[in-house]
Amino acid sequence: MIVTRRAVLAASLAAPSLATAQTGDTLARVRAAGVLNVGNGGAFPPFEFMQAGTLTGFDVDLGEELGKRMGLRIQWQVISFAGLIAALTSGRVDTLITAMTWTQDRADRIAFSTPYYKTGIAAGYRPNLVIDRPEDLAGRIVGVQVGTSGERYVRDNHGTAVKEIRVYNEFPLALQDLVIGRVECVVNTQPVLRWNIARNSRVRLGVSPVWDARDVGINTRKEDASLMAEINRHLAAMQGDGFLAALDAKWFAPAG
Repeated sequence: MIVTRRAVLAASLAAPSLATAQTGDTLARVRAAGVLNVGNGGAFPPFEFMQAGTLTGFDVDLGEELGKRMGLRIQWQVISFAGLIAALTSGRVDTLITAMTWTQDRADRIAFSTPYYKTGIAAGYRPNLVIDRPEDLAGRIVGVQVGTSGERYVRDNHGTAVKEIRVYNEFPLALQDLVIGRVECVVNTQPVLRWNIARNSRVRLGVSPVWDARDVGINTRKEDASLMAEINRHLAAMQGDGFLAALDAKWFAPAG
């Protein structure tokens, strides 16, 4: 049998591409498979962290509850934070549940659900310092996590005023250097700073007020409108029945 170039071209036009097959109607596909693949950074306590080799945290509880309400098994993929958006847009995962704060740059590339957590940019700082205002970063050695809204905030607003910006792949590494004095402050989201600093017993660190309010949402690809609508429907129900409030109380209660 002789196959012409025209026949090959016709077949390729008729058949869905690999990218289309991977995305297409994602909601229909995940329902048929019974599995939702979720990307998560794995190192942003208490939203997500590894405990005895198991992924746990606020976002994990949220994702598992979402899966239960959707009738799906959640399959978690732990991916470095800097690679999460690429993992979503390439089709490696179906959604991100990983404390992703809304920024315009991110919103240009991926979709955000209605917020499931309200947060804001702030600084954790060394003893004997007072860093209450963003202007207090001037002349300081500042730690940030790569790819985060905290890093972007410092670079965009105070990059020329600070003494040095030190970038870390994961938030716990930045906090560790704050504790031992390699950086003078760390800029990230305030609830995460408060939670981790309250559980540090080595030095007495401070936390600034919120400088810039941010919303945290679940992410899908922009074309996955039906999946996002389903996620938003369940988030509204979780808000209404108190599940999100209970998660907040569970994971962000004061250390005692």
